[in-house]
Amino acid sequence: MYINEIFELDSILNYENQIRNNKNEMITNISYWNASEKYQNYMLKYINIEYAPDIFNYKYTYDISKDIRNNIIKKLIGRTDKDVMCLLSSSSTCSITNMINFLKLNGFHKLCILTPAYFSVEQNCRIFHLPFEKIPLVFHNGQYSIPLEYILRNNFDSVWITSPIYSTSKVFDEVQVSHIKQLIDRHILVIADETLALPGQELARVMPINNYFYSIYSPHKPLFINSIKFSAILCPLENDDFLEQWIDVLGGGLLHSNISAVFHFLSPNYQQCLERCLEWYTKGIAVIESVLQQIPIAYCDTTDLGSYKTIYIKSSLHNPNKIENIKRLIDTQYVSYIPGVFNGFESNHACFRVNLSLDPFEMENALYRILNYYA
Repeated sequence: MYINEIFELDSILNYENQIRNNKNEMITNISYWNASEKYQNYMLKYINIEYAPDIFNYKYTYDISKDIRNNIIKKLIGRTDKDVMCLLSSSSTCSITNMINFLKLNGFHKLCILTPAYFSVEQNCRIFHLPFEKIPLVFHNGQYSIPLEYILRNNFDSVWITSPIYSTSKVFDEVQVSHIKQLIDRHILVIADETLALPGQELARVMPINNYFYSIYSPHKPLFINSIKFSAILCPLENDDFLEQWIDVLGGGLLHSNISAVFHFLSPNYQQCLERCLEWYTKGIAVIESVLQQIPIAYCDTTDLGSYKTIYIKSSLHNPNKIENIKRLIDTQYVSYIPGVFNGFESNHACFRVNLSLDPFEMENALYRILNYYA
């Protein structure tokens, strides 16, 4: 079983390389998932990671003391709870796999994946033969809402939600949070993928972890620190042993970089890195707002800070979702992007995400070239 979206994404990235090599031109992919070189150099002036001393022995989540894991919980959601456990894995993808396995082995019969969402959620459902349905968030007048009535009518016993909304950094407002609480009150298990949530944006700060609400975090990811990171599943204490065993089976032990990331997250330096990161993102958001004031064919909600923003093209002579149009941009304007349909956005919403780690000057130039092409 192949994943068609990855083939299509590969065709964009391969064409970028082809033009880069043939024309000796730099191609700016405004949506790419790695940090820009200038952001990396900027952050390296502030990052201070003390690496874990033990490079020989296996380390599993149960080898990390409960005091340390409780400190992770407290820093993530602002409190500790004797009935909540923090389980560690090497990556958010590993945590996703373990949660889908948890649903399958505990008899859940139908998962609602609210899109946009990370593509590995769907693929894990296919691997584990867990029935699922992808349901888009309702997008109206630039705002997203949870299709609460549809979920309640259609016999779902679990819901996968990505918060902030995937690739947008948009945080759910009080009305949408109340909808999530209604699902929990109906004993529908809500799993919140909050791996790109910045500190303070976590849903678990406003609703308790319990049998009907689990959450996944990876606090270095929203800072674009992707080689030294860890993933944490917050779950009820009674499910600790089950998930702990299966994390070992499906993901193996923790890596040296995971252990180092845990201690960095709990250190004062993480907060210093966060502050510098947000300063950089704020400059990127100012660039987006400035460009969109001059080219009004597009819209972007810039109210919440985060690592990505999504720009929606309201009208265009060309279809921004078509790969041939992206290749024409690469060939003529030396700029590229990943269309929103690859990230689970509905095809009738032409959009692309913007990586806010980009150098603001490069971001501005790239946005002008993309939007002028579609204007």
